[in-house]
Amino acid sequence: MKVLLSALLLVVSTSLFAQKFTLEGIIKDNQNLTLEAATVFIQSTQDSLILAYGITNNDGKFSIRVNAEEAPKVLLNVAYLGYEPYSQFVEVPESKDLDVGILTLKDAVESLNTVSIIARSPPVVIKKDTIEYNADSFKTLPNDRAEDLLKKLPGVEIDIDGLITVNGVEVEAINVDGMRFFGEKNGDIALKNLPSNVISKVQVTDYKSDMQKFTGEESDSGTKEINFKIKKGKNRAFFGDFNAGYGTDDKYQVNANLFQLVDGKQIGVISGSNNINMKRGFNALPDARSSNGYIESDFIGANYTKGKWDETRVNGNYQFDANNTDNAQKRVRENFLPNLNYISETESASTNDVDTHTAGLDINYIIKPKNKLTKRKVQLSNDLKFNSSASDNFSNSSTVSKSMDDDLISEVNANNESTSTQNRIENEFGVITRTGKGSDFFNINVNTSYNSNNSESSNYSENILYDKNETRVQDQIRSSDKDDMNVNLNAYWFKELFPNFKAIPSYTARISYNQNEMLIYDLDSITNDYTDFNKLQSADSKYATTTVVPALRLRYEYKDFRFEIEGAYTNTFSNYTDQLIDARNFDTEFEYFNYSGRIRYRDKNGYKNISLRYNQSVNLPSATQLQPVVDESNQTHIKIGNPLLEPQVNHNLSFQYQNNLAFNNINITGRAGAQFYENKIINATLTDTDLIKYTTYKNINGSYAVHGDAAISKSFYSKKTNFNINMRLSGRYSNNLSIQNDVQFTAKNSQLKPTLALRYSYDSKVDLSASYSYSMNKNIYDTDTFADNAFFLQNLNFEASIFFLKNFFFSNKISYQYNSRVGDEFDGDAVLWNAGLGVQLWNEKATLTLIGYDMLDMNNGFRRSVSETYIQDVENLILEQYFMATFVYKFGRIAGKNMNVPSGHRERGGRSGGSGGRGRGRN
Repeated sequence: MKVLLSALLLVVSTSLFAQKFTLEGIIKDNQNLTLEAATVFIQSTQDSLILAYGITNNDGKFSIRVNAEEAPKVLLNVAYLGYEPYSQFVEVPESKDLDVGILTLKDAVESLNTVSIIARSPPVVIKKDTIEYNADSFKTLPNDRAEDLLKKLPGVEIDIDGLITVNGVEVEAINVDGMRFFGEKNGDIALKNLPSNVISKVQVTDYKSDMQKFTGEESDSGTKEINFKIKKGKNRAFFGDFNAGYGTDDKYQVNANLFQLVDGKQIGVISGSNNINMKRGFNALPDARSSNGYIESDFIGANYTKGKWDETRVNGNYQFDANNTDNAQKRVRENFLPNLNYISETESASTNDVDTHTAGLDINYIIKPKNKLTKRKVQLSNDLKFNSSASDNFSNSSTVSKSMDDDLISEVNANNESTSTQNRIENEFGVITRTGKGSDFFNINVNTSYNSNNSESSNYSENILYDKNETRVQDQIRSSDKDDMNVNLNAYWFKELFPNFKAIPSYTARISYNQNEMLIYDLDSITNDYTDFNKLQSADSKYATTTVVPALRLRYEYKDFRFEIEGAYTNTFSNYTDQLIDARNFDTEFEYFNYSGRIRYRDKNGYKNISLRYNQSVNLPSATQLQPVVDESNQTHIKIGNPLLEPQVNHNLSFQYQNNLAFNNINITGRAGAQFYENKIINATLTDTDLIKYTTYKNINGSYAVHGDAAISKSFYSKKTNFNINMRLSGRYSNNLSIQNDVQFTAKNSQLKPTLALRYSYDSKVDLSASYSYSMNKNIYDTDTFADNAFFLQNLNFEASIFFLKNFFFSNKISYQYNSRVGDEFDGDAVLWNAGLGVQLWNEKATLTLIGYDMLDMNNGFRRSVSETYIQDVENLILEQYFMATFVYKFGRIAGKNMNVPSGHRERGGRSGGSGGRGRGRN
């Protein structure tokens, strides 16, 4: 606490005696044209540290608040794509304002691919459609990983389920130096294994497919992509670490990682084992969120990658994962049905052992044109993936149901054991080639997949009906042998008919084939053996579906606008045959049209991006939803299909707004959407007085949902401080129609959720972050059968890291959750406090840390969910309090220097040497 108070006093005293002024000017080129989006930043002449930075507006103007402290002069720098870097010394004025007038940039001799940065980079730079974070500007703990770094970046959020968003937009892919890491699209291995201190830049761009990257097509995904740039000198880096920890209750974790990056190549080996609910990673300080169950994990993997998106490249990878999961759950559900309200309480336990082998080989070959003046290069690609897994599962559960008067209705006890193996092979072959002139190209892909699944299981359940004084028993063994095969052909032709107008015809053909042999035998009470073949529940079936989709998209571009419309005709034919039950056999054919349209506005720098999109899609009923055959595989929930079902039509309308006010370090985003459902396919369930459910499927009209959110973030930056504030308001409203017990009703669900997030760091000594959200939920029903209900959820997260006595650090992660409406069986409050005290050893090559998980022993695994027919409270088995000592040793060389540089030896960027020296380098 003394250290924190001292740091805060130092901030105040520094602010009192600092020399602060506003620096203004205009940036132009040698043609006297103003330059928008030029990066302007101020450096200290003593140590080259960044004092402040800013971006020019559309008039080429900049206005930067500078804290020069005691320095008599500062260094003004300007960087802009395609121009030579500009620098000049500026005397600190006595007044509060200084106008340097017009600064003129000269054309670069060579066209640069990236902005040259002199010495240290600003913490955040916006380049066209890319937000680039300078990783060294955001303090992390010595043993933090890439995932921990992301959490500290302005506008980046990672929710409890691991979903990553940037300014509210979902992140679809994560790369390392522009390449997939271990063949993963979601980057889970990179997030949990790459040390944060080897990352130089975090680049956020619009997500593009391989085709769009190769052809230069604009992204239309509506999602984001993150790229980690690794620190390298002459494109070389070699680093690794060894991690080990042991704690109370025999908790342990051990990891060893080795990475090498040389001239566009990536070689990586990861391995580890733990019993603290970590998969494929190492926890230097556990996150402030709960994990369900107990998980023991062992893993090993290797990866080789060569080449980037615009080069001939190859990626080969292999992973082995072994996970053992023990879980237990307690559930209380209040069920509200027409003429039938009851409470059910369930206790269950399960174990799951899974061994998985995953391998992949991705090859992209670029055929360059003989005439270098043309753009007619061709890309041939083939992506092969293999997955094999074997699992053993066991579960048991007991559910007791009572009336609202506390009278027993039924009790269901169930036990299940199963073993299964699954093998899957996927292959995608593609060709992209330029055609004609300009931006015309042709793309064809053939995707094939084969999946086999074999399982053996024993299933026992007993349903005790108290009113009837009767017990119904289901005791079976089951064997299943399933095979699936799919072939997809997709072809696109992008043809420019006249300037700024393109026609994009496409053709898609899909063939899927499924073969399923499910043999079920009931226990014969006479022989006490499983010899009674259950024909009604067994199956010996074949299911084939063919789909063809010709489509035409038209695109017109006018200045900063893009207009698109598309129409598609879909024909789907399905044939289902079963050797055991003739009533299951059917043929169906669906024909329908799809329409979509999009209007997009984007300014020339990519700062402002506005889009309005309409999309229509169709959900076809599945085979089980169409078959008019009783399914009694679950004796408490009997299902029957409806052959008269119509396809469900979804109408989706979305609006996105993004505006980077780089001139003021402000980012504004907004999204809104609506979904309307036509012939929505729903489960129509009748529950009798014995609580046995009978479900069929029906079409219904009138359901819809709307949602939206808006956010604004603002950053403040000076030589020693970095402060960011992010405010967000999100909301959702849905109107859901349901049928229960032959009564149709409407449930109106609404949610409003304001969120505030703050982050502050000072001089690499103090790093604080906090976020608070308040979610108001309300459910209203149009029938007196159900009682309206409302509740709110509060979430508070706080993280603090303090660095003291040169090599010591103390870190805390605290999470508080509160639910205003929970059952008597549960605690609505949950507090998770994780803390770590560590020291760096041996010139910062090693770190010794003592960590505590759930310091207050107040965490719980409680969750509440609400639907049209129930309110459910669930409490899961979670990882309990433990204390652990961890040791981490890091090695390697990055940028030609040892990976760990003692904090007392500050490194300069570029080639600067000496106070106020200038250095220029190209990336």
